[in-house]
Amino acid sequence: MITTCPAGPSVARTGWSLTDFVHTVFGSLPRVDQQRWADVYLRGLLSTPGRKTMQRLAGQICGESSAGQALQQFITASPWDWHQPRSVLARLAARRLPDHAWVAGTFVSEKKGSSSVGVQRRFVPGLGATVNCQVGVGLFMVSRTEAIPVDWDLVLDGGWCEDAALRRRARIPDPVTGGSAWKRALEMAAGAGSAPWAQRTPLVADLTVTGDLAESAAGPASGPGEWLVRVRPDHPVVQHGPGTPPSLSAALTTAEQVIAAGGARFRVALSHLDTGSGPVRVRSALVRLPGRRATAPGGQPPVHRLFALDSPGGPAGAQYWLSSLRRRNAGYVFSLIRRQQLVADTLRELEEGYGLMDFEGRTYPGWHHHMTMVSAAYAYRRLTSGPAGCLSA
Repeated sequence: MITTCPAGPSVARTGWSLTDFVHTVFGSLPRVDQQRWADVYLRGLLSTPGRKTMQRLAGQICGESSAGQALQQFITASPWDWHQPRSVLARLAARRLPDHAWVAGTFVSEKKGSSSVGVQRRFVPGLGATVNCQVGVGLFMVSRTEAIPVDWDLVLDGGWCEDAALRRRARIPDPVTGGSAWKRALEMAAGAGSAPWAQRTPLVADLTVTGDLAESAAGPASGPGEWLVRVRPDHPVVQHGPGTPPSLSAALTTAEQVIAAGGARFRVALSHLDTGSGPVRVRSALVRLPGRRATAPGGQPPVHRLFALDSPGGPAGAQYWLSSLRRRNAGYVFSLIRRQQLVADTLRELEEGYGLMDFEGRTYPGWHHHMTMVSAAYAYRRLTSGPAGCLSA
């Protein structure tokens, strides 16, 4: 028998009650008890201090930790589709954030043991160490001031792609394949961009966390048409210019070396680059990506712009960004860079206040269910600041 507990008072800051929000976002769940536990889980995420374990969420909302077993059942074993609630969240966010871009954010969750889905020992450039971890990727709809997570995926590699028994235990669907964090971001952006309400906007991502290469930055045919990615200083590129040899491999170098060799310098209004640490020096060069072929017969491989941003009063080292936005003005490009920083800040907020890394289950569906609830809790707080019912679907 499934434990029941009262829903308790709404934690809403506005007139749009959490009950109405749950009904809107999770109305696709086929059973009433599933919607009830979605309500309980959201209330727990919104009101439980510290770690968001099942027992603590249940104790906070139901008054007894034994109800944690029912929450565990709802998240890890109950067969509900997470795609539809995320689609509703994205539609609500699009109505609130009309001037948005798609920004991918990557996070690394260190784990003990090897049972949690996607866990593997990896060298993580962002940490400078090899750790036992999950790598998650979030797709955010981002305005100039707000970032709302609307989709999530896990990086699966090694045995998680090849070991059939391991995949069965983690309940990874057969169509789910491996790939880098960048590949996951491209696929999510392609899916989001195809929605009838979505704007076709650039994809922004930071590839320095996992050390992904932007060699596939042009993406699949269905992917975003424009992109802006932060890369490591040693990211391989091919310098482009009047003296560039036809053979791309002959000019192979790194982002840092290209800029050091004489990238063009120019000033950017600080309103576009508000780093909080004084003036920003910007240098730029045209490059190609090694291994990229021409986009049309008889044509040339795509040419991209490489930016280096260096703030003398800021953190050590320049930021390097590759962009396909050659026809966009500099102000627009740098406004997108600010949105990536907004996503980084939001990921920290999700970790500290919404249980981003607190899921203790082992299965692929369970991870996706938990991440959907995290998105819903955050969206409720950030999007329900208007009149009651203003976000009705």
